[in-house]
Amino acid sequence: MLSKSINIQINIFSFTRFVTSSFLILFLFCFSNQTAAQTKIIMGTTTDTKGNPVEGVTVIMPNIGEGISNSNGGFTIEYSVSKGSPKKVNVEKEGYSLIDYDLGKNGLAITLRELDRTLKGQVFAQKNAPLSSAEVTWKGVNYEKVTQTDAVGNFYMEIPNGKTITSSSEFVINGTKINGKFFSYDSKLNEVKIVLSGDLSNPILKESKTKKEESKTEKVAEDTVKIQERINLENVVNDLEMQKSMLAEQGYKIRAAMEEIADELNRSNITPQEKSRLRRELEALAAQLIKNETAFEEAQAETRKLMDKIKGLLYEKDSMTTAFTEKIEEVEAEKKLARLYVLVAVIFVILLLVVVGIGAFFSRKINKQKSDLEKSNYDLNQTKGDLETKIDEIQNLNKEVTAKNQKITDSIRYAQTIQEAILPPNIEFEKAFADHFVLYSPKDMVSGDFYWMANHYTLDGQKTVLAAVDCTGHGVPGAFMSMIGNTLLNEIVNQEKVFDTAQILTRLHEGVKKSLQQNNMSNDDGMDVCICTIHFNSDETAHVQFTGAKRPLYYFQNSFLQSLKGDTKSIGGRDRKDKPFTTQDLYLMKGDCLYLMTDGFSDQQNADNKKFGTTRLLELLEKNATLTLSVQKQELNDELQTHSWGTEQRDDITILGVKI
Repeated sequence: MLSKSINIQINIFSFTRFVTSSFLILFLFCFSNQTAAQTKIIMGTTTDTKGNPVEGVTVIMPNIGEGISNSNGGFTIEYSVSKGSPKKVNVEKEGYSLIDYDLGKNGLAITLRELDRTLKGQVFAQKNAPLSSAEVTWKGVNYEKVTQTDAVGNFYMEIPNGKTITSSSEFVINGTKINGKFFSYDSKLNEVKIVLSGDLSNPILKESKTKKEESKTEKVAEDTVKIQERINLENVVNDLEMQKSMLAEQGYKIRAAMEEIADELNRSNITPQEKSRLRRELEALAAQLIKNETAFEEAQAETRKLMDKIKGLLYEKDSMTTAFTEKIEEVEAEKKLARLYVLVAVIFVILLLVVVGIGAFFSRKINKQKSDLEKSNYDLNQTKGDLETKIDEIQNLNKEVTAKNQKITDSIRYAQTIQEAILPPNIEFEKAFADHFVLYSPKDMVSGDFYWMANHYTLDGQKTVLAAVDCTGHGVPGAFMSMIGNTLLNEIVNQEKVFDTAQILTRLHEGVKKSLQQNNMSNDDGMDVCICTIHFNSDETAHVQFTGAKRPLYYFQNSFLQSLKGDTKSIGGRDRKDKPFTTQDLYLMKGDCLYLMTDGFSDQQNADNKKFGTTRLLELLEKNATLTLSVQKQELNDELQTHSWGTEQRDDITILGVKI
């Protein structure tokens, strides 16, 4: 249960929500400038993934105000201009999570997804003894959920959306099918109890018909509650949840500070010295991120082990206490029997000697058992003391784990901001192109994809170098590769003024091999790159020089989508065939478009494990090529969400579109 609580806490601050919130803030800022001078109104709707309105969703703008959606899913937020522009947007609705924001003709559209529910259950063997380490399977049409009971028979499993438990539901315990006659389900608490017994009169299975059976049912229920209360770790979990809420609040404040640093980097008047200093600080933090992530994984595993150990110790203590109580009752019964023998001896004086002998025999036996019980009691007290000491040690370890979790979580969030800060800002695209879009969707919080751009003004005119790069792996390893690639491109183009695309990739290839010591070590990590240098002419035409490392370049000209294939050689890795990179030339007119991309979009699978495919992607680009690039981006997003609904993102996704 502790592991589940930790996962839920982490998922709350997912990267998707951070990115979509950033785009929503930009939209609200632009929209607010067109309303009345004194008060402004923001209108929108909240719907689920099927398009049905969601009522009671609280839309919160911390520095502006909040609104609640009605039965039609609509909401409005009216605020005074003096409060400033919207900064942040939060959406709250129990049982739902945010998927996306979008601006349409009817205002701000917010899409929510209904969360899976958690089923809690307990499995008993005969005589209501909890069954530990049992495999529990819940089967239904086209789905199957499997989990395992803990030391006291408890289990938890996620219920898919739209699925419910009925009397016809089927559970399988250790390979044995259990139907509705052997389990009871409480829909209010979403709890199920299963008893592996052929006796259908068991009080957990059906209502009693006699007063004797009713009394037995109440006693079994009372004993079950006592067992659960003694081994319940809810208080420990609640404490951890409270601490994690505090960590989340601290993470929010830290991200706000990081956004200020990112804003400083995006200022047009920032000096090269300041920019270099800030980037060195970001690179130092990126190195710290790897260490913190390793510590986070170790802390997570240690937390699960410690909680399992606590449950086992507490259950062992409960079993020993029960055995001790049974011993006491046995001694009391034997004492009554001894008093009966004494009474018989008084009545039957003739058998006095025999009775005395019997009494002495039983007296010695009782004394011996009493001595044994006292020793057992002493051992129990010793065990109790040892348990309390171990619990204190575990609590101290939990505090250390919590502190490490805080540092690791903060570092991951910070690394996310670091990577976003090194990406080219929109103003650089606007200097070079009539229109553009960037579709950038990392699989994890940090990405192995990145895009790079540089504008240079020479005696021959403006030259713009544009690249889309797919590094080996994703997440933190891929992010480190992207940092290496970004640094090398800055050195080659911005410092050494190399604009020939074949030379750029050759230098990048050599730099990666040197940075990763691939001549001395057996690793093939590297990059696939699509890069082009655009020479802008005075007659509004452009000469494009292209080189690809296993990536093509697509362009739309004369009403057709066409392509240039890249070389079959990657950046980095061991050179089996030392082939040089080649350049290809392309001449474009005003209004023609270029598309640079990685393979993440075309490789995304749907629920049937079918990829989106390169052919389908190119058909979609050609179909929408005459639309504005912002509309093209929205069409790509819509098609991707429809295709991948119900599945996890497979890889980082990057697509750049620019218009000459």
